Amino acid sequence: MLELKLLAFLTLIWCCTNDIIVDGNLLINEGCSAYNVTNMPSFLANLNEMFQSLRAKISNQKKHFAIEEKTRGDVLTYAIFQCRNYLSQSDCVDCFNTASTQIRNCYAANGARAIYDDCFLRYESDRFYEQTTLPGNGVSCGNTSTSVTDFRVVVQHVLTELQTATPKIKGFYAATKTQVAGGAIYAVAQCVETAIEPKCLDCLHVGYKNLQTCLPNTEGKAYDAGCFMRYSTTPFFADNHTINLSSYFKQGGSNKKWTIIGGVVGGAAVLLVLFLLKLTTISKRNDREIISGQKSTNVKSSEDEPEYLLQRAWKLYERDLHLELLEETINHNEYNVEEVKKIIEIALLCTQALAIMRPTMSEIVLLLKSKNTVENLQPTMPVVVGTSTIPQEGNSMHVVVGTNMMTQEDNFTSLSNATASISIPSAR
Repeated sequence: MLELKLLAFLTLIWCCTNDIIVDGNLLINEGCSAYNVTNMPSFLANLNEMFQSLRAKISNQKKHFAIEEKTRGDVLTYAIFQCRNYLSQSDCVDCFNTASTQIRNCYAANGARAIYDDCFLRYESDRFYEQTTLPGNGVSCGNTSTSVTDFRVVVQHVLTELQTATPKIKGFYAATKTQVAGGAIYAVAQCVETAIEPKCLDCLHVGYKNLQTCLPNTEGKAYDAGCFMRYSTTPFFADNHTINLSSYFKQGGSNKKWTIIGGVVGGAAVLLVLFLLKLTTISKRNDREIISGQKSTNVKSSEDEPEYLLQRAWKLYERDLHLELLEETINHNEYNVEEVKKIIEIALLCTQALAIMRPTMSEIVLLLKSKNTVENLQPTMPVVVGTSTIPQEGNSMHVVVGTNMMTQEDNFTSLSNATASISIPSAR
């Protein structure tokens, strides 16, 4: 019976009211349980006491997060409140007052929630503090879009960093400001403090996925049972509330070393080799032969046009023919098709032209360990490797790379149309 009640509660009656402005604070979503309480006097008494206790905690103890539970006989009631960490104490209390008034519209229901831009409040007759992502999650998108070139990929990078770093931060909260030509992208991510790191990450992953439906709009908000994500080109918090996320990726000096040595293509080549070696492991071969059977600096004829391994990898990816990269002698029973495709796509993410679009090493490890796919992190074509590459003495190739970068006319970021000259040792 409990399971039936919970299912109905989650999927049937979250009587949703979206985007209602109350006292300058936007009500994103509200909902009432499908079931009414059986002992109304005791339940309402619990509710009143819980709200009083929650208000006292956030006002007297200067908290942005609080939980409370009350019992009268066999009537149990649980509540949780959280406001965004960028709010002042008085603004947090004001948001609670607004939410507690709004949620009383569900006074007869045994559960309800009210989600605002700046806070959320929820109560139930069953314990729910550890819940993070559930059916009923959603998104609210702004109604203004932008034609700025690559706005989508920059926002995706900002949100990717937030979903990766926030679960590692004490309090599960982060806010960032990404400066761009003509403006900035403001973004926050937050999980309930009663969550655990993996559940917080799962919840933010769902939020990230939902926010893809907002792009290229200039604002989006994703909500769930235990987390919240938002981005906007309009400031909604002060600059002194941002956090530097770099320390949570722990890139260290080796990352800088590869940046200096390889530049754009160097890092791409290293990570492409890593994915090939990973495939070698999957195939359980003892030698370290490149699994594609082709050196990265060798030209292979395809459709009467010479192409390098990186070019071929991208062409096959775009045609959803990832597995043609594998050497023909490899037994298809020795590897998982989806796992191989995921590894290839992760490698291609690392070859993108803009550094801001490439995942960090810690993100790569997270992606490799995750059971989720990378369908929401679609790579974009990186560099154009010219077919005029000339073999040099000393068993090396001299590669001239042309990059297709954004310019000031794009009105978003200013990067040059440049070429890089890189020497890659020929090795097998």
